[in-house]
Amino acid sequence: MPDPKQQDETAARKKTVSPSDATPAAAPEPAPVEAADTSALYEPYPGPEFFHGGRYSPINAAAGARLTHEGHAPQGKTLGPDWTTAHRAAWQSYQKTLRPKGGGDTSGIPDETAWRQLKVPRVSPPSKES
Repeated sequence: MPDPKQQDETAARKKTVSPSDATPAAAPEPAPVEAADTSALYEPYPGPEFFHGGRYSPINAAAGARLTHEGHAPQGKTLGPDWTTAHRAAWQSYQKTLRPKGGGDTSGIPDETAWRQLKVPRVSPPSKES
């Protein structure tokens, strides 16, 4: 019959794992990155009906400044708060860079995709729902 003291020592050795024998602990999974809320930073898309002659809005001026910054404003023109044919031409130029070879809307009236891509800074107060 085996010695009980020897059995206890053998069992203790089996339970003890040296650091070199241990499997490294898996790194914790990184927390999922949530999309940042940009509603306070960028102007929401006002819809295609917003863009017409006679529309006076600081949103037009903010979009015009972005279009100018991106190099799409006609030379020597300031795209102010009044919607003009210069605004339409600048948007058309911008849309053509987004959709080369005529692949999509290049009418000069901003669509939601082009609007989001331009990232017009917010000039209107945030809605109470935001």
